[in-house]
Amino acid sequence: MDYYINKIGNDSNTGISIQSPWRSIDRINSTQLNAGDSVWFQAHQTFKGNLILSGLDIECSDKPITFRSYGEGRATINAGNGSGLLCCNSHGVHIIDLNFVGDGTDRNNGSGIRFVNTLPDHKKLTNIRIEKVEISGFKNTGICIAAEPIDGTWSGFSNVKITHANIHDNGDAGINCYGIWNPEHEGYSHQDIYISSCQVYRNEGLPGKATHTGNGIVLAQVDGGIIEYCQVYENGRLNSSDEGGPVGIWAWDSNQVLIQCNESHHNRTGSSKDGAGFDLDGGVQNSMVQYNYSHDNDGAGFLLAQFDGARAYHSNIIRYNLSENDGRNNTYGGIHFWSTGANGGIRNITIYRNKVITRKAVNGNPVAVDCVSKGIQNIRFYNNAFITDGKVSHIRGKSNPAVIFEDNACLFINN
Repeated sequence: MDYYINKIGNDSNTGISIQSPWRSIDRINSTQLNAGDSVWFQAHQTFKGNLILSGLDIECSDKPITFRSYGEGRATINAGNGSGLLCCNSHGVHIIDLNFVGDGTDRNNGSGIRFVNTLPDHKKLTNIRIEKVEISGFKNTGICIAAEPIDGTWSGFSNVKITHANIHDNGDAGINCYGIWNPEHEGYSHQDIYISSCQVYRNEGLPGKATHTGNGIVLAQVDGGIIEYCQVYENGRLNSSDEGGPVGIWAWDSNQVLIQCNESHHNRTGSSKDGAGFDLDGGVQNSMVQYNYSHDNDGAGFLLAQFDGARAYHSNIIRYNLSENDGRNNTYGGIHFWSTGANGGIRNITIYRNKVITRKAVNGNPVAVDCVSKGIQNIRFYNNAFITDGKVSHIRGKSNPAVIFEDNACLFINN
């Protein structure tokens, strides 16, 4: 069934044709949507309210419910101080060609689009598509994929695709995917998360938050994820936490994540922590970061970090990337290691065919490579080019016995 929403409509209409549309989001929320239904909003109109879906038939994921615009252009969902679309324990949902706006990070208390799975018994909800949306003005996250199962199992989402999204001027994060963190047990909340061709910028963080805030794109508790062809910039400025900081694009507590062909730049932090371009953080395994461009970030260009309590961190590859003028604040390298040694520390890492260009910073103490950290082992650098202006070092921690350098070029530039 197709349902149409138009500002000149009436909620007493049938709603099933362009000639007899409904008027309000409340009318949609009061309707039991079924597999294969579509909800069409008239382009270039703004609809106030909060779309809510809950507990749809989980056997119907192959016939999605679709929300989208009709006519030339996009419709806008004005969520006020709430979330634009909240989808709880549902799957088979597609959101295409819509704008979502909140009242601003100082007045809104929601997220632009939020999917949450609270179901028990390791249930994976599937077939989520978010395409060609613009999201701004939400306190929390532009797009949130959350696993919060009531029994603490690995329930979550699989087969999620977020593409061609423009996410900006939100608070805590642009795109955030998280789940149950339980390093003592094997398993992950989410599977097969794909993010591509998104613009994520000016998500500046929540002042006073005790942990990292102001991230661009974050994947956590994911087994099999891809982030590619995204541009992420100017996030994190309002982070005030010294417990952790924001990063443009990163993953933690995840397995088999591929981050490739992205640009992450001018990301900031308001504390001594992070503001990095890219990061593989605590508990990441069997993952790869390749063909990315990081530049002009406060923190590291490419960070590898392991914190206390994380599951094992190993077998990751950093290759064919460019870091230019990262480490503009605090003390970071274009490629930077930080480890507490937890759960074996950072081990079995291969870093090759990268180029790092580093110049002196006004407010920072940068270096091309920083591998001073203890708690790392079997780290191998080969065939990389480390280039500085002669005012900063090429390598900090070159004598670390856990690190092997082979056939790398240390060069100088004049400007």
